[in-house]
Amino acid sequence: MTDSSQTGVVRADRPHHTVVPGPVTPGRVVLYAVMTTVWGSSFFFTALALDAFTPFQIVFIRMLLATVILAGVVAVIRPRWPRSARLWAHFVLLGLISIALPYTLLTWAQVWVNSSTAIVLSSTTPIFVFLIATLGLRTEVFGIGRMLAVTLAFAGVVVLTLGAPAGSNSLFWSAIIVVTSANYAVANVYTKRFVSQLHPLLTALLQLGFGTLWLAPVLLITGDWRLPTEVGWPSLLAVLELGVLGSAFGYVMFFYFIATWGSTITSLNTYLQPLVGIALGVLVLAERPGWQAWAGMGIVLAGVALFGVSTLRPDRPLSRQAADRAAG
Repeated sequence: MTDSSQTGVVRADRPHHTVVPGPVTPGRVVLYAVMTTVWGSSFFFTALALDAFTPFQIVFIRMLLATVILAGVVAVIRPRWPRSARLWAHFVLLGLISIALPYTLLTWAQVWVNSSTAIVLSSTTPIFVFLIATLGLRTEVFGIGRMLAVTLAFAGVVVLTLGAPAGSNSLFWSAIIVVTSANYAVANVYTKRFVSQLHPLLTALLQLGFGTLWLAPVLLITGDWRLPTEVGWPSLLAVLELGVLGSAFGYVMFFYFIATWGSTITSLNTYLQPLVGIALGVLVLAERPGWQAWAGMGIVLAGVALFGVSTLRPDRPLSRQAADRAAG
């Protein structure tokens, strides 16, 4: 959950019934800021957790904690569970492509890529969702603003990834982070297409649960089921934060705001998270990106921000010929 990541579970771009936005009270604004900060700090806490735990351990513990907590929430609200084998099969697959695989790759990437760069590269997920809807499903159309935003964002990705030292692993893992953003987008579209009829918190629970099950045999095979004998408090608290706040609390709050304010306003947190992640990386972790990295991050964020603005207000469409060329 980006974590943009946020997570590969149901995102703000899924079609819900029309929501009349509720009042914007001070309490809700504070809660929204907390949710945005929690998700924006995920890469920061992952960096702390990596000081003691392996990537597989971090992802497994995080998802296990979130699954247990969401199971309690779902037990209270008592939604209707899937009754067909086909729906359960979809969730088995989603547990792999939306949870186990992308979260593990993102966590591994942070061994080589600093948290500031990682969160900026991950912020491109909404753009990939749009590209899939436009070029694949043909359910969206390019407008001038979105076309410029996509071009700008990917230009920034090129600048940011090529700013890595020659021959370093960070270049490869930066590219992997971009791939996981596309992976999340595929998972979002898949979720919307095949399991959107279920309660969103149940959808989140089942994806997290099956993602945890996918990771269990990996821990046994790699030997990572043996936890480190010495774990500092920062690393331990970081893993707990990722599971309890970053995953369970984050999902509950996300769907609360979807129901209260609607998906459009709620989705704004996607564009605010990188600011939190960069601030924590630079001010707390003392990360010092070079000038090319700063330039790349700035270009990506400008593209993502422009994409957000173009999504929130009507975008003048391209001519028919230009739209056909953009869609291939």
